Amino acid sequence: MNNENGFREVNPVYAGYPLKEYGWIYIAIDMRDMSFSKIGLTTKETPSRRIAEGRTYNPFLTLFTTYELAKCTFGISREELSAIEGYIHNRGSAFGPPLKHLDSGRDSEWFQIRPDYAESQVDWIIAKRGFTVDNEELYEYYDGPNNRNGISVRSMRKIKKIIRPTPIDMYNLAQAAGYDVGLIKPYLDYLEEFHAWCNPDQVWL
Repeated sequence: MNNENGFREVNPVYAGYPLKEYGWIYIAIDMRDMSFSKIGLTTKETPSRRIAEGRTYNPFLTLFTTYELAKCTFGISREELSAIEGYIHNRGSAFGPPLKHLDSGRDSEWFQIRPDYAESQVDWIIAKRGFTVDNEELYEYYDGPNNRNGISVRSMRKIKKIIRPTPIDMYNLAQAAGYDVGLIKPYLDYLEEFHAWCNPDQVWL
């Protein structure tokens, strides 16, 4: 239940489920093509472990954004994580339909949406779901420097991490790995734009 200060009680739908020590929603990309995003969940200690598994078949896979929902005021259960993932997969108006595996026809975790657009949608979904961090809402009602498109920057930064290496660091990593750097030009171009002067998305760094 809400009060005027934005505090909430635990969601009764999931109150009976055991909480996970670790619970994440994450967005990942293929550095060769910035028009696709992978949106998944994991209960591993860090999403980087989940991504490391994916790199066995795609070395261009890398994290873009993570949300540590286990740090929310009332924690997170596996059941609620799965419900959020299911909501994302069924919200075609925001993300489009999930891409299907060619061999099985089953839905994948990949969507044809730019990762920065996907990030803004996931921000909104998590905030509007009513999560709080240290009893502060993620949704921001009032205009001001703490309001970023309806999201409380102060609260969201406690659970959200964006991964945006500098273009030169990424270039050097690619060279050290023996890549043709041109393969990841879409990602390098994005990083150049992100790190440009006064890019408003730098608020999440």
